[in-house]
Amino acid sequence: MVRPLLLLGVAVAGVVAGWQLRGLAGDGGVTPEVVAALSQKQPLPEPILRLPTPKALAAAEESPAELSPAPDTVLSLEALYAALASADVSREGAIRGQLQEYISQRTVQLSSQQRWAELLGFYQRLVNLDPHVAEYYYRLAEVQVQLQLYDQALYSLYFILQDSVMGAKAQALEQRINKLLQFTEGITVPLLKHGSHHVVEARLPSGVLRLLLDTGASITTLTPDAARRLNLSYDSGRSISLATAGGLVSAPIIEVSGFSVGAAEVERLQVGILPLPGEGGFDGLLGMNFLQQFASSINQQDGVLHLQNKG
Repeated sequence: MVRPLLLLGVAVAGVVAGWQLRGLAGDGGVTPEVVAALSQKQPLPEPILRLPTPKALAAAEESPAELSPAPDTVLSLEALYAALASADVSREGAIRGQLQEYISQRTVQLSSQQRWAELLGFYQRLVNLDPHVAEYYYRLAEVQVQLQLYDQALYSLYFILQDSVMGAKAQALEQRINKLLQFTEGITVPLLKHGSHHVVEARLPSGVLRLLLDTGASITTLTPDAARRLNLSYDSGRSISLATAGGLVSAPIIEVSGFSVGAAEVERLQVGILPLPGEGGFDGLLGMNFLQQFASSINQQDGVLHLQNKG
């Protein structure tokens, strides 16, 4: 299972059953008959999608002119997942088979032709559509390594490092990335374990903070109590919408200066003011708007966070 995290910012869309069908027909991968059938929960016409044949894939590898499929064979992951959500038991196995065949064929096609940017987008969509499949995170990280997006690859792997099936491979790839990054002169920050989360010590000129490390949070947050303790004033009228595990919430936002974690400091950082339900004793979350300013790596075995200036 993919590790659960406190998700803020752009949350991964994991519920397929309520998928909205508007716009699928225009995606090119599904016919109006399929959209109508899905909307009215009628039996789907056969076949749902026309998959490219092995001969067509081989021809595409030989000739770049064959890279773009004809309009009636352009496939849609979204359409397949929508069909899967609407299928009865008798159809579910067949649709899953089509889905896996399509994923396999598309991966082979794009990777054999080194179309890495397209393959990156393909696996990003897969992770969004089906966030509980650990293999998709691993494949996404492999493509990110190919494109030398090392910090993004480490972020993708973080979700599956403890997965029972993919965890060992994810940890091996993480070690390989860390060697590529060569954190010889980087900043090492101790991590404290708290259940399935890690805690780091952060600082502002007015005091010290204990923050939960959350690579799924797009923005760093502080609790209202922490803001009061550090004399940080905020205007409830200036707020942003954040996606949390409980749904969208409105949170005041402020800009702080001199925010540091270990020896890693940023001059200015936007911070949301948001309570942490059920997480007593912590002052907030350390999110990606701080971490993405550095090349970062989490070494769970040694219990440290590595940070290095990207320059």
